[in-house]
Amino acid sequence: MSSDVYAVIRTGGKQYRVTPGQRLVVERLDGERGDEVAFEDVLLVRGDDGAVAVGAPTLDGASVKAEIADQRRGRKISVFKYKSKTRYRRLRGHRQHQTHLRISEIALGDQSWTYERPAPAAVSEPEPEPEVVEDAGESAADEEE
Repeated sequence: MSSDVYAVIRTGGKQYRVTPGQRLVVERLDGERGDEVAFEDVLLVRGDDGAVAVGAPTLDGASVKAEIADQRRGRKISVFKYKSKTRYRRLRGHRQHQTHLRISEIALGDQSWTYERPAPAAVSEPEPEPEVVEDAGESAADEEE
């Protein structure tokens, strides 16, 4: 996998530039944690050889696969309505539903680019510290002074 592979997808009325392995937050999608989602609205794909395929408006045979990492709600925003001179004030809060994704594969025709998780680093035990042995003659001299 090369870091210059990317695709532009459309979901939730927005466009996102994605790469394999990227984490992405989008408008709520149906599904549970661990489910796989496929995006067929792929607008552009750039391969590792630098070739760019642009759709009109979408590419046929292109897809982006992602795994649902979590379903959450976004941060709270305050909606405040106010009309002057009439004592009209309304305060409401809103939290948008969001889906957190991890992009796993970008495919275009017979080519596909996937994300390989790096191998976990080997955990080694710390080396024991060498024991310090005090010389009896030096410590006695230090105490006399």
